[in-house]
Amino acid sequence: MLTIICLTLISAATIIFFTRRGLRYLRYFQQEEYNGTRFKDWFLEKRTFDTKGSLIAVIAAALSRFATGGDMVLCLVICAIASAALVFLGFSEEDPRKVGKIKLKMTDRSTAIYQLAVGLYAIATILIITGGYFLGAGDNIYIYWLIAVALIQSSPIWIVIANSILWPNEFKKQQAFLQEAKDILAEYKPYTIGITGSYGKTSTKSILGSILEAIEPTFWTPGSINTEMGITRQIRENLKPQQEIAIIEMGAYQIGSIDKLCRFTPPNAGLVTAVGVMHLERFGGVENIYTAKCELAQAIPADGLLVCNGDNPGARQMAIEYPKATTILYGLEPDIGHLDCWMSDINASMDGTTFLIHWQGKDYPGFTKLLGAPMLSNLVGSFAMACALGKDPDYVIAAIHNIEPANSRLNLRKNGDGFILDDSYNSNPIGFGSALEVLEVLEGGRKILMTPGMVELGEIQAAENRQVALKAASICDLAIVIGDTNKAALKAGLLEGGLAPEKLMEFPNRDLALAYLTSPEHRQAKDLILIENDLPDLYEAIAGF
Repeated sequence: MLTIICLTLISAATIIFFTRRGLRYLRYFQQEEYNGTRFKDWFLEKRTFDTKGSLIAVIAAALSRFATGGDMVLCLVICAIASAALVFLGFSEEDPRKVGKIKLKMTDRSTAIYQLAVGLYAIATILIITGGYFLGAGDNIYIYWLIAVALIQSSPIWIVIANSILWPNEFKKQQAFLQEAKDILAEYKPYTIGITGSYGKTSTKSILGSILEAIEPTFWTPGSINTEMGITRQIRENLKPQQEIAIIEMGAYQIGSIDKLCRFTPPNAGLVTAVGVMHLERFGGVENIYTAKCELAQAIPADGLLVCNGDNPGARQMAIEYPKATTILYGLEPDIGHLDCWMSDINASMDGTTFLIHWQGKDYPGFTKLLGAPMLSNLVGSFAMACALGKDPDYVIAAIHNIEPANSRLNLRKNGDGFILDDSYNSNPIGFGSALEVLEVLEGGRKILMTPGMVELGEIQAAENRQVALKAASICDLAIVIGDTNKAALKAGLLEGGLAPEKLMEFPNRDLALAYLTSPEHRQAKDLILIENDLPDLYEAIAGF
């Protein structure tokens, strides 16, 4: 009887522990877009094996080993204490639904995965422990605790298994939603503009959407939504009949991604911001990235409109290779080659940027609150697209004047008597370099860089981070490296570039670095802090499991 009570305690505690631990693993699985292969790679790279729960179970096994066969009452006491400790540990850990840079969103899909995983785990726990009893483990309570160790370590596997079981039904639901969105598009028939690029596509979509919305009702997907199901949901819930223009951001995670989106939302026009090295590790080479991005240009009909960044070699080549009835090259550097629309006389200040746009033989002076060459390039591309659609250039310039910088995309905000230049949304070699140039020209006190560096650059990641750190060393009075992902490369570049070692600091995360800089004993008058990139939880040091 005492053995059965011990087995019940062990099983219950292990299952309850999983109800909390499973949520933590589900958070990272969700961030990997429910992709089992990428989740496995993350798990192995970060070595997020359980240690805390397993330690409790191992200690309980060791203590039970000495008590087994001698004093079952003592075994029961050990099981009761260890089970309570395991449950307490589970509920004392962080709740991923409430904490973290990217919190766990309990959508219908994630909820179903979680509930099934808990159910499967509970059944497996009961069957395995019960099976151990009938297969001869008997009163050897330590064996059941060792089984609990194995079950605890298997926690992430049950999340993946549950997702695999649910996938056929999830796929059917997705196809139904997709068809509903296609039916809406077929009924409303908006003029569709596809936007893609290795970087800048989200900002360009927002700028172009804001410009066109000031002139006529316009639909565009919010934030960085650029996948088939994300776009599907927005069309189903938010596209209105009076919105005659629809702007669709098209992300590419492999060759064929954009082609799939173009078949879903056939583009009448397209804007290509750049072909670069972002997500290089996913594509395996710049040639594959170019092939993927070309899928938008190929999908635009011959009588359509293609607007490409002429400053970027890949985008320029795309315009040459896939010309349309109207093909426009835009940029900031007319010396590189012919541009149909370009910007000059750029002057940045704490208030924003003044400029002159050249279009169809006329000059259009303007002002924007946006800062940095990449954002200005996105602005020129949006101007060119709007004007090519027949919008009055003077109206477009007026709309540009009122555009607010998007959060975390090189926007300047007050920080006491100083400023924070927030470019934390993401980073790439060109954007990082431009942000440093903005930091250099702004007036203020110390110029401080805070960054974890750039990611998803494949085998050139270390070299690119080291190179941009060399540039930062000549501009910054203080540099703070966040986390371990690019620490070696950033430190090497900063020190080689001449930054004094005492002006180089390290912190495990951004919050600790900001707390240090904003504390009364460390902040200085008129500090200018550039926050360049902020890696999601997947890249940062993982809290102990």
